[in-house]
Amino acid sequence: MKFKFLLGVLIAFLVVSCGNDTDPDDGPATAADIVGSVNLYDEGTNSLDNAGMQVSVEGTSPLITATTDANGRFVLADVPFGTHTLVYEKAGYGTFKKYEVVHENTGPVTAISETPSLGQRSTTEITALAVQLQAGEVTLQITTEPAGNTANRRYVRYFLGTESSLEVEDYQAFSPVFVAQINPFELTLSQSDLLDAGFASGQTVYVRAYGDSFWSNTYLDPDQDRTVFPNIHPNAAEPVSFVMP
Repeated sequence: MKFKFLLGVLIAFLVVSCGNDTDPDDGPATAADIVGSVNLYDEGTNSLDNAGMQVSVEGTSPLITATTDANGRFVLADVPFGTHTLVYEKAGYGTFKKYEVVHENTGPVTAISETPSLGQRSTTEITALAVQLQAGEVTLQITTEPAGNTANRRYVRYFLGTESSLEVEDYQAFSPVFVAQINPFELTLSQSDLLDAGFASGQTVYVRAYGDSFWSNTYLDPDQDRTVFPNIHPNAAEPVSFVMP
């Protein structure tokens, strides 16, 4: 009887073991979620509903996408491990890209610590641009439509280059965003400012101004090796030139 009992235990163990052997061997994980968030604004500093922005993993097939909720949060599900570019898009907003998102098998999710503040495209047109030289300084006079005032701030930036074809995709230097509350809005560039931008005394410099938004959604594109300005208004006065003092 003792032998039969031991034989029965052994058979039961073998049955269980064989049953376990039929389970698939998944191996190490190859994908996990990427989570993050955004803050959305109008072309100024007023916050808007954070919902409805599509975030996608560039180059995935089928495309891995997610949509932000009311708090701006998103979850990109089952993203293969690797280094990715995320693309942020919503109607009325300039497309923003986040490069070099490192997604490794180090936990259940990869959390993006930085929350980008993204703004709507600019509605500010630059209708006129003039330049004056005086006492070694260059003064830009930028006329906007609509006109800027204390109750209706407009946002502008200028670009510098050495070619008359100067535009937002082909420039040598650019300024930060300025708040325009008077029309025309004036900016003064010193010789030191121009030297720091890479220009030399006696050189012909072209300048062009564009309407932009406070949160301009700029990013550095490593493939083009330049900063991209997604919220620039396309309508702008033609470039003007001056000879650097």
